[in-house]
Amino acid sequence: MTSLAEKLQRIRHLFLVGRGASLAAVGTGALIVKESDHFHAEGMSSAAFRHGPLEMLSEETFVVVFSGDAKTRELNHRLLTDIQQGGGRAELVGERSALECFRIPDHGTSVRAILEILPIQMTTLALAALVGREPGKFELATKVTTTE
Repeated sequence: MTSLAEKLQRIRHLFLVGRGASLAAVGTGALIVKESDHFHAEGMSSAAFRHGPLEMLSEETFVVVFSGDAKTRELNHRLLTDIQQGGGRAELVGERSALECFRIPDHGTSVRAILEILPIQMTTLALAALVGREPGKFELATKVTTTE
């Protein structure tokens, strides 16, 4: 986790992007980061990221790109390369991730969405360690929403 914490140092913007079934991990992951770390994160489709937030690339922006299903995997890998070549910081969640804690085994599409949330949970631990927070500690709400 130390290498992940090092990669997340000095970021202000965290984006989680993917396609297809990976959108479940993208949306849930952004929510978990906000709840757990009080750190703003945005989950969106890879295509939507290209149409706006791509302009935010900088040393303060970190993008987690979900490799996803075989039929769109090449598009996501191309996005990762474009982010890195454009001056942004990005890492891949998938079988070929450079970061060990972002590497997930290929167990087929039926469990992929479940496995993809694990690297985001590792991200919450790394972000909390960077700012000295207890990850997942609720201060204003509870884990179960009881009022509307």
